[in-house]
Amino acid sequence: MNSIRTTLFALLALPLAAQTSGFSVGGALIQGLDAYKKAVNATTGFNLNAAYDTKVYKTDAPVRLQLAVGLMPGKESFGLKTSLTHFQLGADLLLDTSVTGLRGLAGLSLNSYSAQFSGTESTDAGDVDHHFPFKDVKGIKFGLRLGLEYAFTPSLSGELVFQQTELAGQSISDPLVRVGGVNPAWLQFGVRYHF
Repeated sequence: MNSIRTTLFALLALPLAAQTSGFSVGGALIQGLDAYKKAVNATTGFNLNAAYDTKVYKTDAPVRLQLAVGLMPGKESFGLKTSLTHFQLGADLLLDTSVTGLRGLAGLSLNSYSAQFSGTESTDAGDVDHHFPFKDVKGIKFGLRLGLEYAFTPSLSGELVFQQTELAGQSISDPLVRVGGVNPAWLQFGVRYHF
């Protein structure tokens, strides 16, 4: 009798065990597009993030709030190297599709960058090739996020996310000519573990 009762309680608990807490962590490989390469002269990077799935206030629309850090190492060109560290606060609407396990995501982000420069710039004001692509990356930058998420299991999903953010422009007070507006865009190929 006790074993039957224990089995019944275990079966009743299964639906609860399948639900996640809403918290997740993820990691992704970054594949930079042309605008990304303009910033660091490279195309690969890494992203680590932590997120919480909830609902938009007073609605049933699912949303994911996310904190992320991206490592965007640069590659030397003409004796100069620029690398970026990217910090992001993002919010994505999670959109159901007709395919089981597949959801779309569309969101916005607030971004902050820190840049690491190495090498010595040319003093020739017009020598763009021998200048860093930008002078500074101060301030909060806005971004756009679009992607797909596929649930392999209730705990594990894969993601493909396109991101574009603001980064830097040509300052009129800068005496050196630079490549101009740099707004990096990239694809993220990632996995997410849901708790």
